[in-house]
Amino acid sequence: MSSRKLLTAAVLAVAVLGLVGCDPDDSAVDGAAPGSSEPAPHGSSSGAPDTDPGVHCTTPALAAGHKVVQPVEHPRQDTMSAKETRFACDPNDGHWEGVGSPVSYHFAREVKAQLSSNGAGYESVVVGELWNHIGDCLDGGADVKPPLSCSAHGVYDIKQDSNGDITEIREIWHP
Repeated sequence: MSSRKLLTAAVLAVAVLGLVGCDPDDSAVDGAAPGSSEPAPHGSSSGAPDTDPGVHCTTPALAAGHKVVQPVEHPRQDTMSAKETRFACDPNDGHWEGVGSPVSYHFAREVKAQLSSNGAGYESVVVGELWNHIGDCLDGGADVKPPLSCSAHGVYDIKQDSNGDITEIREIWHP
């Protein structure tokens, strides 16, 4: 087989494999509720690995009362605009991705905030530093000073109180 035919066959195989697990609008359905394009409840999983031979993952379990969100703009005063997320499998054990329209989240008076420290651990910060970090990461991360770093997908695990205010927030480096 000529190298051109071999390359064409390889490209077609990759394209076909990329379509496995996608719905008609080309978005991954991993983490979607059965028969729906809506995200499954956070922390739930079918427990079954993805059917793609190179991709095996399950949705990570979250602590009770926690969910993962993806900020979409710089936080202002006590408000953060973020998208809900769903878990999508990929060759690197999966990732959280924002879905739907942004929602406004408010911060409680006392907030436990933790940022990723080079992906190896977490550093506790005051909420104002968290807000600056989220903004810096949304702007590309050039102003983030080591040992802090921006997670690849810009997602955060949050816990809310009975009023819906964020009481805990932790940057997620990788599920």
